[in-house]
Amino acid sequence: MKIDNTGKPLGASLTRTGESRASARSDNTEAPAPETKAGDSVKLGSSFGMGLQQLESSLANQPVVDETRVAEIRKAISEGRFSVRADAIADKLMASVKELLSNNPNSKQG
Repeated sequence: MKIDNTGKPLGASLTRTGESRASARSDNTEAPAPETKAGDSVKLGSSFGMGLQQLESSLANQPVVDETRVAEIRKAISEGRFSVRADAIADKLMASVKELLSNNPNSKQG
């Protein structure tokens, strides 16, 4: 769901009459949710789909946080060896924004 700059959800304002999609239905009843069972699964037959499944499996086995690196940084902070370089952070942030904008076909760079 998109949020405009006022912080209000746009979902309701995008319908023709301003009503929510559920109340805009002629019978004003919700469609029942499909039943699912614990063993339900989806199988993708294409090579692209199979690649996605393999990627998902390999990512599921990766740790979310590099505990070794966190321990190194924590030790450096406690020993007073860790310093924050605002200029390096700003440079990397700007590079990240430029990359995001260059990958967005709707962006208008000058």
